Amino acid sequence: MRPHFLNSVLNYPENEKIISLTYLNTEINKDQEDDKETRLDVLAKLNNQSFVNIEIQVQNTYEYEKRCLYYWAKLYEQQLTIGKKYKTLKPAICIHILNFNFFKHKEHFFTKIKTLDIDTKYVFSTDFQLYFLEVPKIPDKYYNELDKWMHFFKGASKETVMAMQTPEIEKAFSTLEYISQDPIARAKYEARRKYELDYNTDMDGAREEGFSKGFQNGKNEGVQIGEYKRNKEIVLNLLANHFSIEIISKITDLPISEIEKLKNS
Repeated sequence: MRPHFLNSVLNYPENEKIISLTYLNTEINKDQEDDKETRLDVLAKLNNQSFVNIEIQVQNTYEYEKRCLYYWAKLYEQQLTIGKKYKTLKPAICIHILNFNFFKHKEHFFTKIKTLDIDTKYVFSTDFQLYFLEVPKIPDKYYNELDKWMHFFKGASKETVMAMQTPEIEKAFSTLEYISQDPIARAKYEARRKYELDYNTDMDGAREEGFSKGFQNGKNEGVQIGEYKRNKEIVLNLLANHFSIEIISKITDLPISEIEKLKNS
C-alpha cells in the first residue's frame, strides 16, 4: 500500500493529501476467547492519525456486508484503550478491493459509503468510511490515477504498466514480481488458492445434493473437520515436495509439533 494509491481512492484536498503511513500488526486482537479472529491484508496508521484497512477479496463469501461492518467496528473500537476519551477516536477507513461484482444496482466500479442525514444529506461523521473497488467493472481504458491502479490490480502486463508512466505503480509491479519469485510466498498463495477451491467445491456439492439444511445444522463441526483435512493435505503436499518443517510452519501458520504429527502419521 502506498500514499499514491490511498490519495487516488480518498481524493482528499491537496492540503490534506496522505504523505506517509505506518504499517501495524495485520491481526486485530480478540477481546474474548470466543471472539472471531479478524485477519486483515493491510492495516496502517496514516499521517493524519486515521486508521486504514485494505482487504483484497478474490471471491464473494455471500456474507460480505456483515464482514465489512465487523471489520470497521473492530478497527474503530480498539482505538479506545483504557483511560482514553471518546474524542480521541480517529476515522477508521476500510478499503475493499473486490474481484467480483458486489453492487448489482450500479455499473461504476467505485463506491464510497459514509453516514449522513437522509433528508438533508448532511454528513453525520467522517469517522465511518467504506470504499469498494470492483475489479470486473473497470473501464477498458484508464482516465485517471485510480483507473490505473485498478488495471494494475486486474493484472496489467509490464508493458501496460510502463505505458502508464506512473512511478508508484511501476514500483508496485516490481515488488509483485520480486514476491512472485519467493518460494515461500508462492507456496502461501498456492495453499490459500487450494483452500478456496476446495471450500467452494464442498459448498457446491452440498447444495447440489440437497444437504443445505443439514449443512447449516452441522456447520461449526463441519468447518473444523474440513479445515483440518485441508491443512493436512497442504502439509503432506509440501512435505512431498521436500519443504522443511520450519518453512511449512511459516506457510501454514501451524505449529511445528502439529506438522511433525502429520509427517509421522
